[in-house]
Amino acid sequence: MAERKGLNNTHLKYRNRGIALQLIASAPLSRADITKRMGLTKMAITNIVGELIEEGYITETETEEKISVGRNPVLLDIAPKAPIAAGVYISRNEVCVLLSDIKLHAIYMDKKELSGENSQSLVKKIFAQMDAALSFLSKHHPNARVLGIGVSSIGPLDPENGVILHPTSFFGISNLPIAKLLTERYHLPVTVGNDMDASALAEKLYGKGSLYDAFLYLGIANGIGSGIIFNRRLYHSGGISGGEIGHMCINFDGPLCNCGNKGCLEMYANMPVILNKMTRATGLADITAADFETLASDPRCDAILHDMAEKLSVALVNAVNLLDSQCVIIGHEGAFIPLPYLKQLEESLNRRILGAGYRNIPVIRSHFGNRAPLMGSVALIFEKLFGGEFFET
Repeated sequence: MAERKGLNNTHLKYRNRGIALQLIASAPLSRADITKRMGLTKMAITNIVGELIEEGYITETETEEKISVGRNPVLLDIAPKAPIAAGVYISRNEVCVLLSDIKLHAIYMDKKELSGENSQSLVKKIFAQMDAALSFLSKHHPNARVLGIGVSSIGPLDPENGVILHPTSFFGISNLPIAKLLTERYHLPVTVGNDMDASALAEKLYGKGSLYDAFLYLGIANGIGSGIIFNRRLYHSGGISGGEIGHMCINFDGPLCNCGNKGCLEMYANMPVILNKMTRATGLADITAADFETLASDPRCDAILHDMAEKLSVALVNAVNLLDSQCVIIGHEGAFIPLPYLKQLEESLNRRILGAGYRNIPVIRSHFGNRAPLMGSVALIFEKLFGGEFFET
């Protein structure tokens, strides 16, 4: 029993260290601030802060504001040479690589388009991107320490084993052991997550989701998916299909979806469907989601966007009622939906939810816009850091 208790106390120690680091990453704080927020003793905070300083995660700094009596308060901030994270975002169209510090400030970012790939060519492009990022780091930040590599990818995935299973419309690539391949090449810990879950984590740790205990991240791209934060934690279903809101039926007599069911949300509101409708309505070629703001003034496109908002609201009513979400955050290419249609979506949702009139569920754009899944790739690593996992190694 004593040995087990000791292990639990050690884990708690590392967890508290991670919590303190997360607080400091959000804004410089004094020791007194951290003591108050964490509810620990001054001595405990002194020990935690001392360890974080000694290990190079944080540093002491003074406020610029002068006080009339006594010394300026000493604030704690993330150290300039604190460890960083590497991230890879794999979408159907491109591979993006990111190096970021603990405050989610980008140190390096690049992307490469995908076309006619197979497993070998995809991995080759990922390696080339990561090699270039680490070469940049070696040249410009030679003493930098990389905590690990986060991979935010389209699914379905096997996150536990780091395998990309069999995404639809992805060059026929399946069963790709991306974590194993990256670990063998770079000798770093690798965490793999669904791009929707990763985006939700980025919002929880650094974005608009930090204000809520429970929220739904809705990502609209080639498909429609979601990341679920419940009780300030990422919800994992234990399977490979959690958060697949795009395959929620909104019309039982609708068109057949490639999942085998009829009337799925994706059949009405994913980006390829909406862009195809706008192309047919206007005769314009090469329309992208970034054109929504301009095209909304065209009555034909206005009607399409109104219909999209209405269809999304039908699915979100079910999801919000089930999950008791406090907020819906729209990201991926959905971040390009103009604000009037998000307002329509919010109003339609709040008219229909349980408890209508007694609560209001905001529908807002992602803090990171269409870059949420890329930011999520490094958030996968920082979530583990703030949970104390990297202090245990």
